[in-house]
Amino acid sequence: MFSSGSSFHFCAAGIIMLPTDQPNFQIGDRVHLSELGASRLKKAPSKTGRIVGAGKASKLAVRVLFDGMKTPVSLHQSYLELDEE
Repeated sequence: MFSSGSSFHFCAAGIIMLPTDQPNFQIGDRVHLSELGASRLKKAPSKTGRIVGAGKASKLAVRVLFDGMKTPVSLHQSYLELDEE
């Protein structure tokens, strides 16, 4: 059974639960890739960036402008963690 507090998606190995109890990011927050995000985005030019907006496709997505990039990307919240700077 799936709890109502989780989203999920399918992959070759089966169903992966993505926790939705992630922190709510605010515009301007400094973030870095979580362990999950780093494993999925191996070719990311930078591991840190700044939240610049909300994702359009999902309520759980945020727009991130990674350091050194000109264009923001949309990522699921579970791919990110707040920087403690």
